[in-house]
Amino acid sequence: MKRGITILVSAILIVALGIGATGWAAAQSGEVINTTQQVGIWVNGTGKVTATPDTANLSLGVQVEAATITEANQKAAAAMESLIATLKGQSVADKDIKTQYFNVYPVYDYDRDTGKSTIRGYQVSNNVEVKVRVIANAGPIIDAVVAVAGDVIRVNNIYFTIENTTALEAQARELALLDAKAKAEQIANVTGVSLGQISFVSDSSSGSGRIAMPTPSFDAKAGAESSVTPILPGETDIFIQVQVIFNIN
Repeated sequence: MKRGITILVSAILIVALGIGATGWAAAQSGEVINTTQQVGIWVNGTGKVTATPDTANLSLGVQVEAATITEANQKAAAAMESLIATLKGQSVADKDIKTQYFNVYPVYDYDRDTGKSTIRGYQVSNNVEVKVRVIANAGPIIDAVVAVAGDVIRVNNIYFTIENTTALEAQARELALLDAKAKAEQIANVTGVSLGQISFVSDSSSGSGRIAMPTPSFDAKAGAESSVTPILPGETDIFIQVQVIFNIN
């Protein structure tokens, strides 16, 4: 009986030595990698590069309310025509102006005494996304459309991007691979194994843009808004994450 137990324990140890290092290394890497490979040291590496955005993306629109649908639509159309003409006058190209949404819906008044709602009028909203390729122009563009459209203008949002991230992603990917290699070397040293060749690599990328709403500036001496709205792009992070499996020699 003791001999049978010894053989069984030896068999378990052999299996453990075959896959134990792999499982232990995967746990140390922080995440499980989706692959059918069952041997080696599994690690994730992350690379980050920070850069200044070169493009501002504005969400601009008009919102008009009138007694009839026809009147509301006509007023909204006229306001949007003025807005688009102003954008083009600020050197925004046609390809950089894109309609986001167009809505028409009734506006109701609620009578608390009767509990009934009646239609007061109709509201028309028309919104465009505008790509500003020189961020310094974003403030003057906002001021110009506000001056033209007046009370019906809606400045909904602004976010910043980098038009071409190829070189930045390449730099971040190199940092991610170096990070993965350093983690694998540490695991190999701690576990007493020899690090072999890479047998599996995958990568993914993402960028995070800092979002900022435009804030009007004020001229303290004049006691009124100045002519230029300050727009600050901040910085944008480009991330690359790689997943790597190293063989064990």
